[in-house]
Amino acid sequence: MSDQLLPSPAEQETAGPATAGVGSWRLLFTGEPRLGRVFRDRRELVTPYPEPKPGPQDIQAVVITRAAAADARFHRAWTWAGKPSIGLALVLLLLAACARTTGGGGFSPLLALITAVIVCAPGLGYTCWCWLERDKARDVPPELAYQQAVSDWEQRAAQHASTELAALGGQPEWGSVTVPPRRTDIFGGTLGGWQALLAVHGASLLAGRPLLIADLTGQHPAAPLLSLAQGVGIGSVTWRFPRDLGRSGILNGLPPEQLAAAIAEALHAGAPGGARTERAVDTEILRHLAETLAPAGVTMPRLAAAVRAACGHPAGPILSAAEQDTITGMLFPPGAREQAAPGLARLNAVLHTLAAKADDGWPATPARCTCLILDTTPHSADAEVLAALVIQWITFQASTAAGTFPAVVVAGADQITTAHAEGLSDACELRGIPLTLLFRHLRDDAAALLGGAATTAFMRLGNHQEAEQAAGYLGRHHTYAMSSFTATRGGSTTTTTGGSTGYGTSESAGDSRNRGWQGTGFFGTGGTRSGGTARTTGTSTSQNWSESWSTADGTNWSDTQGVQRTYEYRVEPTVLQNLPEQALLLADRSPGSLRLRTVECAPSIITFPGASTTPLPSPPALPQAGPATIIGANTAGQALGPAGSSIAPDWPDVTGHDIRPPWPPGGQHP
Repeated sequence: MSDQLLPSPAEQETAGPATAGVGSWRLLFTGEPRLGRVFRDRRELVTPYPEPKPGPQDIQAVVITRAAAADARFHRAWTWAGKPSIGLALVLLLLAACARTTGGGGFSPLLALITAVIVCAPGLGYTCWCWLERDKARDVPPELAYQQAVSDWEQRAAQHASTELAALGGQPEWGSVTVPPRRTDIFGGTLGGWQALLAVHGASLLAGRPLLIADLTGQHPAAPLLSLAQGVGIGSVTWRFPRDLGRSGILNGLPPEQLAAAIAEALHAGAPGGARTERAVDTEILRHLAETLAPAGVTMPRLAAAVRAACGHPAGPILSAAEQDTITGMLFPPGAREQAAPGLARLNAVLHTLAAKADDGWPATPARCTCLILDTTPHSADAEVLAALVIQWITFQASTAAGTFPAVVVAGADQITTAHAEGLSDACELRGIPLTLLFRHLRDDAAALLGGAATTAFMRLGNHQEAEQAAGYLGRHHTYAMSSFTATRGGSTTTTTGGSTGYGTSESAGDSRNRGWQGTGFFGTGGTRSGGTARTTGTSTSQNWSESWSTADGTNWSDTQGVQRTYEYRVEPTVLQNLPEQALLLADRSPGSLRLRTVECAPSIITFPGASTTPLPSPPALPQAGPATIIGANTAGQALGPAGSSIAPDWPDVTGHDIRPPWPPGGQHP
């Protein structure tokens, strides 16, 4: 696995001066305690282009205003320059013609023509120029002017961005994520992820003080770290338990009462509260035995032999005759021996196995980096007792050791009970010792310890229940989400048919008479007489019929959606289940509110260009956006704006997905 994290010797030699030998890998052993690095693109630091992007309405208004201004300028030029110039030219030409006709020698026609050109040409030229500009302004369509304005604006913005990027060429893009030198809890992860994390985190701890790693998993996740430490000349030593229990010397120098308490606590680790009496009895038995062996030295084999002697078994030559007589005689009176018999039986079963591995070898070799590895064996009571014994020894040393105590890293802290983990945390907190606990799972005692550390981080949590537990710790927030959607479709058809029939009869009759008289002579005795009679009769019949038909089709539809305020996870459990292997999600509550940061813990990042051993500086405050103000246009109709502000870029989420609330259109933050 270490070959996946570190370059081979051949690659180191051919990597160039930056990475020759250990090269830039040595930078891992500098700076403050860190968990990894974060990436920030240099383009995020580019100052936004101050000129606002022109809008279609603004360009159209500018084009219309410009055309109106050009037309008004032409009319002014024609009124005050064009007409007077033409009139003056006509007067001069008329005078020249008169002089030529009369033959006057005092006025030359050529001189009059030259005078007219000199005097009238500027006014006429200016009028013609205004006329051309008016036609040019009228011929520019708003759409073309807008396209040209946007194109020119994009060119200026790109030039501004390239200039800013050139000035930011020396800014780092990978910055360290430091943590306070206190307790750090990391939940989840795989073997590859832990190897990468310990290579980065452990190297930064070694930069300030010695390091003690307790590997309770037996998978040796600190192997890449030890390889790096050896490459840069840092001494390291590895002890495998229970094989090296004696040679490691972790039990040497413990006072009898502390040794008895450590073994008793390890023996009853995880027992319910009702076993407190048995734990006290076992502690008292071990204390008496350790005090008896103290003059000649207390070791695990001698303590196991003393327990066998107290049980009535032969102890062998490892104990002196005086010690055996004391243990079998005065140490346990007849009444007390029967009461201590169950405890002696438990101690004999456990210490006999540990003593077989804890032979008296050479003393432990002090090293700046010490790794205690619990060998991978089938799950057994001996392994649990040994793991608890290691934690008890570290807790005692952290509480009483003089001088600078090493930083402590416990891999596989799931095997530690809540009480022992809190005792170790309190001892390290009191002495200012950095403590890092790596939990493979988030359940049982690990779930009870969640939230008690100064720094909490999560690596990949494959189990869905553990992922939900972590998501619950990260909290929930209010968002607006579509809660309902209603689609209605309908139609209607209307048909109308009608008809009518009509029949009618009419009769008419008429009678007319006329009479007339006409006379001549005296008294009208002579004359003529006429008259007549006329009668008319008629009958008429009419019939009509009609038919009408009409139809109407209609379709209607409506779509309605409802938005509801919901209270959901800030980070969904599936995000925690799918985290990359060499990434972790850091939940930072130091500012007073939760801040999530995605951290890359791959050690090879230090070899990348732009990698820094210090945190990235805070980005400069960006101005807020203002309305786009158009103050003019060029000859192509392009809008020109002031050097105003623009909208600051939207910073991305540290988890790789959008966790911000999707406010409804027109809505506001609650």
